[in-house]
Amino acid sequence: MRIFSRLNKLQKAISLAAILLISLAVMASCAGQVEEKTVAFWVVSGTNRGESFSRNSLGGYDAVGELTVKTSLPQYHVNSLALDKQKRLWIGQAWNDTESSDLLMLWKKGKLVDQIEVGMQPEAGIVQFAENIVAGCTEKGMGFSLWSVNPESLKSTQVVTVDREQRDFLFLTTIASSEDYLVAAAIHDAPGPPDSSHSSIWWYDRDFNLCGNLYLGQDTAVWSVVPMADGNFLLLNNSGFIHEQPDLLVFDPQAGAITKEFRGSGYAFRGVAADGKYYILNRIWSSTRINAKRSVTIVENDSINTIPLPDNFGAEDIDVADGIIYLAAWQRGDNSSDGIYRLDPATAKLEQIIEQPDASSILVVSQR
Repeated sequence: MRIFSRLNKLQKAISLAAILLISLAVMASCAGQVEEKTVAFWVVSGTNRGESFSRNSLGGYDAVGELTVKTSLPQYHVNSLALDKQKRLWIGQAWNDTESSDLLMLWKKGKLVDQIEVGMQPEAGIVQFAENIVAGCTEKGMGFSLWSVNPESLKSTQVVTVDREQRDFLFLTTIASSEDYLVAAAIHDAPGPPDSSHSSIWWYDRDFNLCGNLYLGQDTAVWSVVPMADGNFLLLNNSGFIHEQPDLLVFDPQAGAITKEFRGSGYAFRGVAADGKYYILNRIWSSTRINAKRSVTIVENDSINTIPLPDNFGAEDIDVADGIIYLAAWQRGDNSSDGIYRLDPATAKLEQIIEQPDASSILVVSQR
């Protein structure tokens, strides 16, 4: 009887242990799922060359700004990130003062899971196009290349290369995609005053055939291109302020022409589309002109509304969710004020919700 009693106790102990192990496994699985769902903001610090990129980092935060994921990033210039359909982050590793890089880093749930070789200095944008991930590579400013990566096999292929030809430099600044076209913008030298800037764009179909290229003229500097709901692209001319010329240019890839021009602030820098509106972060990016003014312009149909920001406010990037604007800010030496700011267009109230030193890029994760 004692033997049977001991066996019964042993069986109960084994059963309890099994239940406990199963419960722990389920809890761990659920915890992983919760973590993935609750990340509302991905924030990258990756452009502080003055500190040798020593504070490069990737932070994931929930909807109230609480940290859920934090990890360091390699000490290279990092300025491109994108989220794919599998909720994986793609981040371009570009260059530092010692060497150039040719890597896309693939992150899942805050962990580096793979690195994919592409062209040199993939810092001009990462977009989804023709079912693949496309990276814009500056090639040290001596022309540019576009690389397409299969999201399943992670095989990379060079699909476009553009030579600088007779120019001293040709620097790819940004790429953007619609359902049917991919647009690449670059700044370059050309005859004229030494402090003037020049931009050109190239556009491609889904098979990466060149559809055309267009020189935008003197005193143009397109640092951002925003896909529009009608299939056109909004080009942000950051040099529009020089002669009080239009800084917002609507490009129709089918017509191969600028079909509309209008003025925002005069110094459009970064833009994003959301719910039929276009939100533009305004600041002058120039090696010869410095202006402390900062603002956000909202474009809806033919209506333009500009919200002033504090002078010298170090806004670097912009994103929008549910009608609220989020700005990544790097204040140059005041680390406690670096991070993510919330701007309510209805009240123009600006408040810091996340602190992260050297914050330079933001990606808001849709919770829908």
